[in-house]
Amino acid sequence: MGYISGNQDRGRFISYAGGDLQFNEDAKAAGWTRNIGVGDTLGYRKLSMLTAFNMTIPGLPVIYYGDEFGMPGGNDPDSRRLMKFDGLNSHEKVTKEIVTRLIQIRRENLALTYGNFMTLQVNEKTYAYARQYFDNSVLVVFNKSDKPMKISLALPAWFGNMPLKAEFGNDFSVDDETLTLELQPWSFEILNNNK
Repeated sequence: MGYISGNQDRGRFISYAGGDLQFNEDAKAAGWTRNIGVGDTLGYRKLSMLTAFNMTIPGLPVIYYGDEFGMPGGNDPDSRRLMKFDGLNSHEKVTKEIVTRLIQIRRENLALTYGNFMTLQVNEKTYAYARQYFDNSVLVVFNKSDKPMKISLALPAWFGNMPLKAEFGNDFSVDDETLTLELQPWSFEILNNNK
């Protein structure tokens, strides 16, 4: 059960997410006829959300080379551009830092490798789920809207009164068994009880 961020037979995720590549166009022909970039820099946030999702759901996360910083491109052969190891722009640097942190969070939380999976909230704008493995609990929340949101959701009973840490520094509070979390547009947070 591997989840890959992209592959050589598709246009690059970030080019679709940023809008420089359209779903209704021939991505292979586009790669031969024009220089495909990212488009709207919002694509970097969407790519980070995809990586966060793949790193926290059951299964094995796989990052197609270049997706750790947001390499653009059309379909093969444009999706096989030479790897870029330096000279990253500010958006690429931030995206790479987020991916590095997500990998570290996955390594530090066995719940993300072996834990059960429970959907807590799903609608057009938000998605939240929890994972647990013995005494390690992780909560993942996404804001898929264009606006900042205050998200409230009921925590599973097994979270109990354990102290939680927000890995990406978003403001949150827990009252009884309800979590309230503030998220910026197109962003996510991972909370856990890992000390």
